[in-house]
Amino acid sequence: MSSLAHRVNHCLALLATEAALYFSGPGCLWITDFNGNQKQRLAWDTKPNWFKYASRYRLLRRLCRLDLRELILAADGGLLGIGQRRILRLDRAETELRTVFEVKDGGRPKGFALTPEGQLFVGEYWGNPQRQSLRIWGSADHGENWELAYVLPEKSAKHIHNLIWDPYRQGLWVLTGDADAECALLFTADEFRTVTEVVRGEQMYRACHLFCRPEGLYYGTDSERTPNWFLHLDVENGKIEKIQPLPGSCIHAAQMAGIYLLSTSVEPSKINCYKKTVLWTATDLDNWKKIIEFDKDLWPGEYFGFGSIVLPRVQGECPVVVFSTIAVKDTDLTTFIMPPEGLSDS
Repeated sequence: MSSLAHRVNHCLALLATEAALYFSGPGCLWITDFNGNQKQRLAWDTKPNWFKYASRYRLLRRLCRLDLRELILAADGGLLGIGQRRILRLDRAETELRTVFEVKDGGRPKGFALTPEGQLFVGEYWGNPQRQSLRIWGSADHGENWELAYVLPEKSAKHIHNLIWDPYRQGLWVLTGDADAECALLFTADEFRTVTEVVRGEQMYRACHLFCRPEGLYYGTDSERTPNWFLHLDVENGKIEKIQPLPGSCIHAAQMAGIYLLSTSVEPSKINCYKKTVLWTATDLDNWKKIIEFDKDLWPGEYFGFGSIVLPRVQGECPVVVFSTIAVKDTDLTTFIMPPEGLSDS
């Protein structure tokens, strides 16, 4: 690891803005500057004392999925996070995360998307063995209240992996999986009044994140069934271009400090045999370089999480590179902060 890297222990990076970095810690939300030197607790979760107690223990945090999963800065300056089947909000000057939405009859929310008008959307993610319908919720008041925006029909998908705003096409992408017929990229330009199915039917369309560009979409595939690739999809004609083979599923990707980053996780299968989680970087989306690897730890991924390098959501121009590790040897639940030049000697 580069000597320029600063470590923040026991935390997972959730959000990087042009002003600060936000982390999920044991039972609470933390904030720090870009050097990691001004770490301070921003808010407690309002769950009972047992939750705060259990959160102190690394393996319990992983087994019970006690950390916040995602964080986004709403247009009014409030913060919205995702916990177990909950959406939480933190108002300015408050010190407790409060639950604003709870799912009691299905999966957890996943994949915040924010439109330029301040509209928020989030999809539903869960095991869904019977392939029930999946919901997308929307909020017009910065996450205070949520209403049903769209329902994916039953048998059409197992999961909603993410929702992505596309500034070039002025609309939202819906990313679904997991079986071939369930892998699709859907698009709406009118906040789900109409939805277009752009592609469907192959593991090549199974994605968790997109880099949206005028010439199309770039993404790494998230598959345990076929070899994974970093791809370019021409959305006008559906043509796929393979750019870079990947040794594992791509779940996390981000753009920060003027470069593109993605990571591949350790999700064992007959296809994914590589035992390390890998961080990749590129400056132009066509030439990817393997930068850092971490060994998966000994705890079963099915229960304690796949070995992963987690990349935060980025809002604004983040000047540093930030990533976290989970389910890896030696540096489990650790966040690294470094200038982009630090990647060259990692």
